[in-house]
Amino acid sequence: MSNIINISDDLKKIFNYEDTENQVISLYLNVSRAKNLQKDYISRLNSIIVESKAEIEKDGRYSKKRKKELAELMYKIKDYVNDYFNPESTKTLLLYAGVSGVFKEVRLPVNLKSKIIIDPKPHTQILRNLLQNTKKYAVLLIDREKAQISLIYLDEIQNYLGAFISEVPPKVKYKSQLSFKEKNILSRMEEKLHHFFKIVNEKTLKLLEEEKFDYLILAGRKPLLSQFKNYLHSFLQQRLIGDILAEPDSHQSIILEKAKVIIDEFEKGLKSETVNKLLDEYNPNGMGVLGVDGVIEFLALEHIKTLVYDEDFTANGYVCEGCGYISIKEIENCLYCKGRVTYYNDITDEIIETSLNKGCEIISVKNNRRLVEAGSIGAILRFKL
Repeated sequence: MSNIINISDDLKKIFNYEDTENQVISLYLNVSRAKNLQKDYISRLNSIIVESKAEIEKDGRYSKKRKKELAELMYKIKDYVNDYFNPESTKTLLLYAGVSGVFKEVRLPVNLKSKIIIDPKPHTQILRNLLQNTKKYAVLLIDREKAQISLIYLDEIQNYLGAFISEVPPKVKYKSQLSFKEKNILSRMEEKLHHFFKIVNEKTLKLLEEEKFDYLILAGRKPLLSQFKNYLHSFLQQRLIGDILAEPDSHQSIILEKAKVIIDEFEKGLKSETVNKLLDEYNPNGMGVLGVDGVIEFLALEHIKTLVYDEDFTANGYVCEGCGYISIKEIENCLYCKGRVTYYNDITDEIIETSLNKGCEIISVKNNRRLVEAGSIGAILRFKL
C-alpha cells in the first residue's frame, strides 16, 4: 500500500502533535445507521462520558482543576455531536478535542467500538492504519483554460494535488469561411491546447509515480474529455475508473457527489473480486480462512493480511480486558494472560479494531451471497498454512 503522504494539513498536525501539559480527548463513536438510531448513539455517548468521568475522578494523576477541565471538555464534545454532526454514510465518528474544544472531526468508513481515550497526544494508531489501507482517488477537472487535481480520501475532498493554467482562449468562434489569418490563429490555439494537455498528462503521471493517488477520475465537458484521453499515458489509462460531466466552475460538493457514485461502483467490483479470490483461490490453497473461528485464531497469531466481512455479520463472544484476546467460546479467564474477560453480544467491532491495530487491510462487503454462505467473514493470510 501507498504511504500516508496525501493528507490534509490538519491531519498532519495531529500525526506530528507535540506533547503538552494539557490532555487530548480522542472520541470514537459508532454512528452507523445499520446499527444505531440517532438516540442510540447519543445515549451511548452519554454513557461513555459518565464512565470516563468516573474513571477520571478515581485517577490520582489529575489535579482537581484538570478533572474539571476534562469534564467540561467532554460536554463540549457532546454539544458538538448534538449540534453539528450528521452521520450520513459515516460508520464511526472520530473527534479530537483539546483545551479550546473540538479541533478535528474524522469520518471513518468502518464500524469501531465507541470509547474515549485521554492522553497527552491524539490517539492515531487506528487512523494511521486505516489511512494506510484506504484507496486514494484523484479527480482531474479540466477545460481549455485550466485544470485542477483534487484528492478524495475517506469520502471527502482532502486537498488539491495541483492546478494548471492554460494560454488557450476559452472560446473560439468558428465561421463557415475562414480567412488565412484566422486559420493560422486557430492553428496556434490548437497547438497551445496540445501543449497544455501534454503538461497536464505529465504532471498527473508524476503524481501517480509519487504515489499521491491510486485511481483517477476525469471531470469536464464531454468533447474535451474525449480529446484529452488521447494524451493520457498508458499507466494513467490503467488507473482511470470513470468520467464526470461537469462545468469548469462546478462546486466541489457537486464533483464529490458524482465522484462517490463512480467510486462506490468501482469499489463494489473490487470487493466482489476479492471475495471470489478468497473463496476460489486463497482458501483452497491454504492462503485464506473462512468463518469467525479461523479469523480469530489467525488474528491472534498475526497471520492475517486482509480481513473480509459482511456488514451484517455479528457474533457473540468474550474479550480479555488486559491483552484483548477474543474468543467465541465461553471462557472464565483469558487463555493467554489469565486476565478477566468481558462478554459481548457482538464482537465484530473488537475483531475489526484488533485487525487495524495489527496493520491488516479491512474490506467490508454488503449483500454478497457467496460470502454470507461461507460464514460472512474470512481472511487472506500473510503466510501459507
